Amino acid sequence: MRLIPRTIAAALLFAAAAAIPLSLHAQTHPHAAASAAAGQPRFEDIFGHPLPAQKHVRVFGQNIAYYDMGASKAGEPVLVLLHGYGSQADVDFGPSLPGLAKHRRVIALDQIGAGNSDKPLVAYRVQTYVEWLGEFLRTLGITKFDLLGESLGGWTAAAYAEQSLAPGSTLRPPSRLILEDTAGFTAPAGPPPAMHMTVSTVDEVVVGLRAVFFNPALITPQVATRRLISKLQANDAFAASTFSTNPAVQNEAVGEKAGTISVPTLVVWGDHDNTVPIRDGQNFASAIPGAKLVLIEKSGHVPSLESPVMFVQVVEGFLK
Repeated sequence: MRLIPRTIAAALLFAAAAAIPLSLHAQTHPHAAASAAAGQPRFEDIFGHPLPAQKHVRVFGQNIAYYDMGASKAGEPVLVLLHGYGSQADVDFGPSLPGLAKHRRVIALDQIGAGNSDKPLVAYRVQTYVEWLGEFLRTLGITKFDLLGESLGGWTAAAYAEQSLAPGSTLRPPSRLILEDTAGFTAPAGPPPAMHMTVSTVDEVVVGLRAVFFNPALITPQVATRRLISKLQANDAFAASTFSTNPAVQNEAVGEKAGTISVPTLVVWGDHDNTVPIRDGQNFASAIPGAKLVLIEKSGHVPSLESPVMFVQVVEGFLK
């Protein structure tokens, strides 16, 4: 898999196409309160389906936005979701969130530098996301959880799982791991690309969506417009660019380290993923002891977005 430049370029195009509990007491974000007062859905996915208001928490002094839906039975793990490169929680997981939250508590965060979370001026890399995830979980007091990541979120999830299971680690290990169309099995090829910014037109968003969707009928003008609006509101071009141009990322491939991941693992992949090839899913499934690979038919790079019903069924089957 060549995340840079080929996979990053496709992800960039897609990325352009989508409240604060201090001291663990949730508060509603001001934007959510304003939209609720206006009688409008507070949040929605790119297909226009309403979502609940996000919550927010301070992590390393920065604001992290996240969705918190459903409820887990006593002693059962929370399902934590990590979105992909240049994206955000409502884009990658919005259509799947209601189904996933039927039987458990689900937390889907906008990672640092993305969505409605803060975007400090730092050199983003995989380890940045790993450490922010660990502190996010610690701050919320989450000690038992399953971890699901899509694309770069999957890379982060795999790296987090590998590090958390190492002797002496201070990271809480996940109970189970789900890797969705995950980047990062091998090192990025070639030198990092030059600094770039996000797209700025609806037509460019459409090009990006076509790169990651299998079904072009889903890419309506309304969907493209919503994604452009959410991308501009996120204002995350600098964070995405610093990741894709950071030479340190070239040394963060999971590779053989995946063999140390000892928790039950599901690898799920769109069978028409043109961004991260299926062979990378096969590599993850072969490297992680006991891992199972499941293909989602007629789906592209983000099955949780494009094929939510089938995606939820596959994840539910694994978690049960």
